[in-house]
Amino acid sequence: MNNTTPSPATYPTIRWAILAGCCLAGACFQLAAMSYAPLLGIIAKDLSVELPQAVQLMTCFMLFSSLSFFISGPFVDRFGPVISITVSIALSFFPTLATYWVGQSYLAVAFLRVLQGCSVGFCMAGMVPLIMQWFPARQRSFALGITGAFIPLGAMLSVVIAPAVFSSVGNWRLTMAVISFIPCLSLIYCLIIFTLARGKAPAPTPNVDLQDVQETAATGEGLFKQAITSRFTWYGIAVTFAANWIMQTVFSLTPSYFSEPAPTGLGLGPMTGGSLTTILQVASVIAPVIGGFVAGKYFNGRPGGIIVAAMVLIVTYGALQFQQIYSLRPLFVCFLILPGIGIGMLMPMLQAKIAESYPSRVVGRMNGLWLGIGSFGGTVGLFVSARALAATGTYLTNINIIVLVALAGFVLAMILNRSRQQSNQQQKNALSMLHIKKQ
Repeated sequence: MNNTTPSPATYPTIRWAILAGCCLAGACFQLAAMSYAPLLGIIAKDLSVELPQAVQLMTCFMLFSSLSFFISGPFVDRFGPVISITVSIALSFFPTLATYWVGQSYLAVAFLRVLQGCSVGFCMAGMVPLIMQWFPARQRSFALGITGAFIPLGAMLSVVIAPAVFSSVGNWRLTMAVISFIPCLSLIYCLIIFTLARGKAPAPTPNVDLQDVQETAATGEGLFKQAITSRFTWYGIAVTFAANWIMQTVFSLTPSYFSEPAPTGLGLGPMTGGSLTTILQVASVIAPVIGGFVAGKYFNGRPGGIIVAAMVLIVTYGALQFQQIYSLRPLFVCFLILPGIGIGMLMPMLQAKIAESYPSRVVGRMNGLWLGIGSFGGTVGLFVSARALAATGTYLTNINIIVLVALAGFVLAMILNRSRQQSNQQQKNALSMLHIKKQ
């Protein structure tokens, strides 16, 4: 049996065009998600509902984006990542366009948000196996880092594009129809690229330290059972849960912490607070590319060390509560950049961890499981943060909770890395046993 990894020359250059399609899919679902945010007051007035009810349209998107992972994982394993990515962009495009015609009632808009939310799972679940298929092992972390940069970039662009379009057309439903032009072009691009790439995919190769799953073509369910019962899988889910907790709470609470008057916050005001938060966001956009490059160049494409380093960088977020830090602008900026880099690297590197750790037959379902369960960490984190703020009247407790979660994530990431070798050995044993039974 030949376990030699193919040379990079085996992988055609069209893989970079395919990677661009993945980036567009990630940017499109964020564009669909966040275009509502700057227009919520206008949407509430047009639909004759209170502002809190309009805010629930964002919750609809987030809830079904989490639930969609449990559907999209098996979907990818059955129908393939190309179809999954295509479905994701279609779900970003058609419901956004349809808002213009059916967006007169709250229930209709909520249903469209449910469809848009499902675009997240189909994109994220399809991204990992598609990159596994088209990129050599050393380039996968870098490729996932690039896609990871485009996801927050889509969110940042949406809060600029949506108000600009609305100021021109004066109607929020028409604004959504105009915005849908971006996922429309992305869908056309992907259909063309995926058609051109048909039949050019490299021959499937085994993951590092794993036996060639082609030899046991009928063992998909056995592999899935072995993977889901592995402690490695549940350590990975726990790290993903912590990552989502950190990401959602930091990005949701930081602007308010900077803006609110003392003793609740720092009292910098909305304008200054928003500008400083942008530094954190920009760092998180650049970080996935940095993390992927470092993993590929210095860690042989393996992301485990980057995940651990990211958790350490996030711990530095705790420095923002000290006057010696926030009273000096250079230090303030430094301790925004460091945790921003850590947060930005987490999700792409976790996806790279999934890609390197499971056979291709089950990687879609494992990706859906890690990200699906892990995504609820953001919901729990925001709930705990709201309760802590109500109890103490200050954001300092929330900052310390984030630091504690990052420390827990650091410990879990260390355990995750150490358990990988044992998990791979268990998968090898399972493959051997199943192969013997077949004979």
